[in-house]
Amino acid sequence: MMTLQASCRSGHYVTAVMPVIDTPNRSEYQVLVFRQGHEVYQQTERSLEDAIRTASAYLDWQNEQDFDS
Repeated sequence: MMTLQASCRSGHYVTAVMPVIDTPNRSEYQVLVFRQGHEVYQQTERSLEDAIRTASAYLDWQNEQDFDS
């Protein structure tokens, strides 16, 4: 499992990226985002790179939303 964290004006965010299927022929990774302990986003990706990119993009997007408001 891999985690990323960000502190924004709207709260503290933690993302978890974890494998849900990891076989030689198929891989899937679950991306979960939590804000102050509550799940706010969930997505499944087919590669670890896509899962990390999704988690990072969500944190970047949330940070931008805080600056725009």
